[in-house]
Amino acid sequence: MCELFGLNSAEKVNCNELLGTFFSHGETNPDGWGLALFDGNSASIEKEPISSAESVYLKHRLSDEIVEDVVLAHIRKASKGGLEYKNCHPFKRRDASGRLWTLIHNGTIFESARVDAYIGKQHGGTDSERILYYLIDQVDAAIAKKGEALTDKERFETVNQVIRDITPENKVNLLIYDGDLFYAHTNFYETLFRLQKGDTLVVATKPLTDDPAWEKVPMSTPLAYRKGRLVFEGEKHPFEFIDKVPRDSEYNKPL
Repeated sequence: MCELFGLNSAEKVNCNELLGTFFSHGETNPDGWGLALFDGNSASIEKEPISSAESVYLKHRLSDEIVEDVVLAHIRKASKGGLEYKNCHPFKRRDASGRLWTLIHNGTIFESARVDAYIGKQHGGTDSERILYYLIDQVDAAIAKKGEALTDKERFETVNQVIRDITPENKVNLLIYDGDLFYAHTNFYETLFRLQKGDTLVVATKPLTDDPAWEKVPMSTPLAYRKGRLVFEGEKHPFEFIDKVPRDSEYNKPL
């Protein structure tokens, strides 16, 4: 399956060891890698449609210190969408207020009219990118209704509703950053873990160290953090994803 990595902290921390371990998993997720670093309302995104374990560029990139307070990273095992740069995560888009949203996804949208409506409108071919298109349209609709930019609570409520809209019968593990709030969600058992160390939060598909403090991210419960601390927690929804076909089925491969 694809893997997600996210870091959200009150202070900048060195991420090289964590990222090195995470990207070493590219041997089993060979179809692309991506890394997003942030500066205010902008994001620097680096990605390639090759294995992170084989990327010469990434090897050199990780030889330099990466000291950040927010990071998103992704390694891809393709299902929907070919092996192209435009299908590699992270994806980013701005809402009507100018706020930048950056998203990584692990899972599969098997069926969702809301998400599928963006087929042909997106740049690439992944359902993950379509999730971001749907999210931005919902944020923009809320901005238009209010007549001004949304508050943090209103943004969280919008993300919470989007997740409830798209999760029924679908596998939706998400990490999202909107320049202020860092969102996490999983609805597939034991596929997202978190490590809290003071004001630093690390979230990953698999624990990246031997630290016993790693714990499972609560199931089916949208969460939002700021500077490493939980600030909003949604009500648990009933849409846990349970495999109905063998795990190695062509139709059960996550992005």
